Amino acid sequence: MNQLLLAYEKQDKNDIHARRTAALAGLPIYLKEDSSGIFTTCKNEMEFYEGAVALVADVDEEEVPAGVPFSPHQVFIVLEDQVVMTHHSWTDALVCLFGLIYALHLSYPVKCSSFFELIQIVLLKLDDERKQLKPKLLSLKNELV
Repeated sequence: MNQLLLAYEKQDKNDIHARRTAALAGLPIYLKEDSSGIFTTCKNEMEFYEGAVALVADVDEEEVPAGVPFSPHQVFIVLEDQVVMTHHSWTDALVCLFGLIYALHLSYPVKCSSFFELIQIVLLKLDDERKQLKPKLLSLKNELV
């Protein structure tokens, strides 16, 4: 988390995308989940990433402080080993990835299930009030409220 915050300190404070990226990239760290298989980077767009669900940011090597793509050239949304969309911002691509997973009734990636549940239930309030939150998500929800 310290590396992420130090990398964020070097970003333009008026850049809302940097703030959103830091906040969303910090969630898996806070929840102690391994997001490395889902949120990845590549140095040129010709590299193909295979994965059931992934966000692959096309960046220059020196542009990835703390492994967080604050200013990618573009971000590829990968579902079932296919690039389905691209965006210019990591946060916009993450929202689209969540929307695709939710709309297509796909399972959340096991390594980041709490991260996606937090987005669904706490941030977007897309629940039917019957689902019990995991204790760590409930704790975070209560801290945010």
